[in-house]
Amino acid sequence: MMFGAACLLATLTFSAAHAQNDAATAVPAAAQAKLTEGAKYEQRMQLSAAMDSDKQALKAAGKDCVACLDALARVEMKMELYRDSAGDAAQMAAQLAAHAALPKLKAQAEYREGLAFFRLYQAQTIGLGSIDKDEKHAVNALKQAEPPLKLGEADDPANEPLRMLHGRVLAALKQDEDASREFEACAAATGANPEECTRARHFAKDVSLARGEPAPAFELTTMDGRKVSLDSLAGKVVLVDFWATWCGVCARDSDYVQSMFDSFDESRFVLLEVSVDDSEAKWRNYVEDKRMHGVQTLDQHKAMQDLFHVAAFPTYLVIDGDGMVRMRAVGIEADLKGEVRKLLAASPQTPDTRKILPKAGAE
Repeated sequence: MMFGAACLLATLTFSAAHAQNDAATAVPAAAQAKLTEGAKYEQRMQLSAAMDSDKQALKAAGKDCVACLDALARVEMKMELYRDSAGDAAQMAAQLAAHAALPKLKAQAEYREGLAFFRLYQAQTIGLGSIDKDEKHAVNALKQAEPPLKLGEADDPANEPLRMLHGRVLAALKQDEDASREFEACAAATGANPEECTRARHFAKDVSLARGEPAPAFELTTMDGRKVSLDSLAGKVVLVDFWATWCGVCARDSDYVQSMFDSFDESRFVLLEVSVDDSEAKWRNYVEDKRMHGVQTLDQHKAMQDLFHVAAFPTYLVIDGDGMVRMRAVGIEADLKGEVRKLLAASPQTPDTRKILPKAGAE
């Protein structure tokens, strides 16, 4: 269960140009080679190697390297080493505290620390991956998420992702009045993402909506080369179908899943098909041969599968218009149609001018 909308996945990036212009984020010469090496490993999703290189870069820099800590915290987050990520983010914030002219960068580090603890809370709440379910520890992690977010808010009051995350943490702590104020502030932030503004307003009116599982931000390429993301689907109910051509149960369930394309208004409902096949050619041939409907995408490198912690096929997720996961099921034992119908009935039928992606093979 990963943390939601696109603005909430903001990361610190220290380019070479930025580093040369600011002593606080400059990369010491002794660390540059290892930091570059770590970035290459991270890009190839060789995360253990990336973490080792980033640690070597930090050591070479004498532990005084904001960019090294940033890279390390980011990789540790991807590896679900949440406490380690939070610790490195806290060190980043401490180093940036000496530079009064950089409150926004310090707020981003504090956001990163809060996010790491919030993700740990989510993982421990249900037991996720290698993390065991532990409700007592989950509550402790949630409480640890709040202080750095409060500090970050003081450093950068207009930071939209931080205020949204702070609101979610307060909602989970059942501090609904404070949470509602944070969501309202998020919606009012200068330059706020329009989709995120809408979510924030919904949460401000009904804080209980923010206590569910937020879908992680994602971006996929469709079969015809277009992009589809969590934000592009905002306001719609989405059924995500993780499947593969080699999956016999997927083939057995396909008629039921495909029937949902014609069962609901396509301006309000999206069937997002995510194949985990290794072969693009085999996937394309299968989709075209079966004349499959919906938005067809290929998760060849398993990035989407990892984001949603999918370990069995088929896995189905129903996501509401606010980007919250409302149902997760393996196989079609669950009432997918019933859940979609309920969510559509509960949401207003407002006009949507965004272009709807057509079914595969459509003219």
